[in-house]
Amino acid sequence: MGWLSGSCLLVRRSAFGQVGGFDERYFMYMEDVDLGDRLGKAGWLSVYVPSAEVLHHKAHSTGRDPASHLAAHHKSTYIFLADRHSGWWRAPLRWTLRGSLALRSHLMVRSSLRRSRRRKLKLVEGRH
Repeated sequence: MGWLSGSCLLVRRSAFGQVGGFDERYFMYMEDVDLGDRLGKAGWLSVYVPSAEVLHHKAHSTGRDPASHLAAHHKSTYIFLADRHSGWWRAPLRWTLRGSLALRSHLMVRSSLRRSRRRKLKLVEGRH
């Protein structure tokens, strides 16, 4: 298994310390993927326990401002992939990735704002 979700993750202190812990460049997204990748490269194994249960009530940290969280997600995705595809010969790949993420972010934010305006209009007009 390459990585486990950071929403429910137990890591040996020695393993966490060996790979330098979480990379502080990541804000809320991809830090678990990055940690799992570095742990795997250091020889540590990830173990999935299907009988474990976690109750996640609501996305409190992401529900308030989807645009800024989408931007943070795309920034973290870019950092993760750019780190793993470095070198001048891979620059076109990184440029394409950055442009694609920017376009996707723009389209998704625009769509989200449109839906939000429609919901507000329905409430003002009395249509639920």
